[in-house]
Order: sequence, then C-alpha cells, then structure tokens
Amino acid sequence: MRSLVVCPNWVGDLVMAAPVIRALADAGRQVVALVKPGLRPLAGLLSGISTTLDRLPDDRGTIEAIRAAGCAEAVILPNSFHSAWLPFRAGIPRRAGYRTQLRAPLLDPGLPLPRDHRRRPQIADYAELLTALGVPLPPDWIPRIDLPAGLAERGRERLERARLRPGEGPLVGLFPGAEAGPAKRWPWRRYAALARELRRARPDVQPLIVAGPKELWMAVRVHEESGKLHPVIGPELDLAGLAGVLAHLDLLVTNDSGPMHLAAALGVPCIALFGPTDPRRTAPAGDGHRVLYLDRRCSPCFRRRCPFLHHSCLRGLTVERVRDTALARLAEIRPPGGGGAGT
Repeated sequence: MRSLVVCPNWVGDLVMAAPVIRALADAGRQVVALVKPGLRPLAGLLSGISTTLDRLPDDRGTIEAIRAAGCAEAVILPNSFHSAWLPFRAGIPRRAGYRTQLRAPLLDPGLPLPRDHRRRPQIADYAELLTALGVPLPPDWIPRIDLPAGLAERGRERLERARLRPGEGPLVGLFPGAEAGPAKRWPWRRYAALARELRRARPDVQPLIVAGPKELWMAVRVHEESGKLHPVIGPELDLAGLAGVLAHLDLLVTNDSGPMHLAAALGVPCIALFGPTDPRRTAPAGDGHRVLYLDRRCSPCFRRRCPFLHHSCLRGLTVERVRDTALARLAEIRPPGGGGAGT
C-alpha cells in the first residue's frame, strides 16, 4: 500500500514527524512524502520515504502529482484547510487528519483536536493519526538522522574552511534565530556576550554562529559584537548541508527552532531556550539536552510577538545562567584537557 504523508511546513515539525514516516514504512507502506521544495533536502535524510513530491504553488500540478502516485491513504500532519484539500481533490480514499478550520468534510477519518493539545507533546497528535489508520506505533518517538558519509565529510570541510578544527577544542554552535517570530528569540546581544563568556571560561572552546538565509543579519551582528572572531556558517547551505555541519558540533545553544530539532536528531546535545512556546510540546527529543524555561504567568502564549512588550520569558534568562548550563554540559561531554572528537 502507498501512503501519502502531507508533511509539515516547518523544519522542526518535519524532523519531529520522522517517527511517523518510520512507523508507516515498518508497517509495510510505501511512503510518499509531500513537502515544500525547500524542505526536500531534509526529507531526503529521513529513512522510510520511497518517493518525494514537491508541494507546488500551483495546486493543479500538485494534485495531479498526488493522483499519479496512486496512494490509498493519506496522513495529514498540518492542521490547515489547504493541507486536507489537496489529498481530497486527488481522490485518496482514506484521509486521516484533525477536524480543524472547517475541514471535517475533507477527512475520513477525521479526529477531534483536544482543546489542550498545545500543552501535550506534539507526538501525541501524530500517534492518534497513526492509530486511526491502524498503524502500529513506533517503539519510540525520538527522531534519528543517519548522515551519509559524504555529507558528513563535506560538513567537516566547511568547518575547516572557516578555520575551525573538528576533533580538537569543543565546537559550540550558537543559533540566534527562530523563523516563527521575534518572541522566540533570545536577544542577539546575549548570544554575542555568551560567545565571549564561553571563550573566557574555556579558551579551548570553538564557538560558531549558525544561521539560515533569514537569520543572516542577526548572525552578522553577533559576529561583530563578539569581536569578529567566530565564523557565521549556514546561510549558503541547504538543509542537508546544514545537517552535515551540525553533526560535528559538541553542543548547540539555540532558541526553540528547526535547527534545534535537526541537531537533536543528529545526536547533538542542545541547550534549548524556551519562552513563548511550551517545552512539554516541542522540547528536543532524546537524552542529553538541557531546557531553560522560566514558566512566567503569561507563558506559554504562542505569540509571534510579546503582547506585553516586556518579553520577560526570554529576557529573564541571563547570560550567566546559559553560560553555566552550557559549561556544565560541556564538562560532561568534553572535560577540559580531555581528548576525543565530538558528535
């Protein structure tokens, strides 16, 4: 049986969907993944996908491609109307999704979305969809990405071109961005201060600033404010190339973001800074991560911008606290004076 997976539109959500794809493949399905073109390189790293279709701006072309794939069922992970409309118009008989945004007539089966769904792990949403289709649940919900050797080697070469030395001092990535809005971003000046503090506390640490094209301005500001010592890596890479770089890090300090989930799936420990979002729902999966969350009275609000303008849920996290957490985790991974390569 061929199963269409309408994949999420965000990097982190797609990474978290990896166990869904794995479960379908383990159940004997041939998985056809419908993804935005920019996410195709990432989808290519997820095990279990047989065919990848681009979600084109032109609905007609997308629907024709879905119809030609000959799928008997669809798992619709996003909750938008349009995500359900495409497999419905393509004539897929079974279409599992949540009855949101007036799309109940487009679904069969359609599931009610619990009112408190934002306060439960996102994987619980995915588990209910698999159960509705009679698919056995995966043994665990930890996304895992195994990089091809060539991709990992290209990541190492990119780091070396930036005069970083994988396998020597600990490589610590700093990701100041978050595509879902400024409310999710720890102030960029604090990332610059953190880079200085880490080098002061452990001179063997090699910080680098991770960025996508949309975070370039922020990354450049961190680079300049921290003394123009730490390279910016990522804006020129696709998601597979970024994964090749992240895989060599010993630690990533990051906002709640797509690179956080991507690094975690590669086995890289994360220091995850949460503010307006809920770590119960989207914390990095697996062991070895540290989540810093202040749990203010107004959080989690899930807003793109702080409605009270004070942004205290993230501004309340001091540089000293993040530094101490990062150093403590580094001491466990790469003790000062110890050898051995990172992840």
